[in-house]
Amino acid sequence: MAFGPIMRFAVERDDEALTIELAPLTKEAMAEFIDAKHGGGMQRFTVGRYMGRSGAPVLEDEHEWYERVRQEKDSLIWGIWVITDEGRLLIGNSAIVDIGQEGHSGFIRQATTGSMIFNKEYWGKGIASAAHKARTWFAFQHLGLHRLKSAVIQANGGSRKALERSGYQLVYTERNEQYSGGQLEHMDCLECLNPLDLFWSQWWHGDRPSRATQAARRRTKEAMAWAEQFVELL
Repeated sequence: MAFGPIMRFAVERDDEALTIELAPLTKEAMAEFIDAKHGGGMQRFTVGRYMGRSGAPVLEDEHEWYERVRQEKDSLIWGIWVITDEGRLLIGNSAIVDIGQEGHSGFIRQATTGSMIFNKEYWGKGIASAAHKARTWFAFQHLGLHRLKSAVIQANGGSRKALERSGYQLVYTERNEQYSGGQLEHMDCLECLNPLDLFWSQWWHGDRPSRATQAARRRTKEAMAWAEQFVELL
């Protein structure tokens, strides 16, 4: 269960069209995370700082991570690949982890999500937002989860906006969660609820969601409708 199935979609930004695949990682591809050819990837401080990393990983670290997650039973990991005429280029990853049942009844199913794009050449092209939408659609439509959780350092405003486009909304803020660049930084904790009627009613069971939550539900429905139309599940 460690890796998710292939999902393919297109992203268009500034007259540039990119074909993107969320697809399983390979051990051989782990070198791309730190390849100097692509700017060093996760060895760059500007890439790792928002994940709370001050050190730089080496290939052995990436291989160790790969072997660990490959054996996980409660996670789905995707590589984010750009498909070109020359082949496939790995630029990041996306994940749903800690997939399980919570609550006394064991009925409500939740998970935690995360993602990163280590190749800075592909920042700001709408790839993260589209990948979040595809992942959210898969989690709710095909895994039957009720709730997704995520967290982002406040200084990383682009990542929070990408999550919000899929319907994530702020639940609470962890103050002083990280120290970086000479200052303490807060972390926003967000959630995204399954908007489908069955799961929505099970989650709220009589309670009244706020207007902000209703607005988030509409954004999630829009994200899922986009994925239903434009994401090809191979």
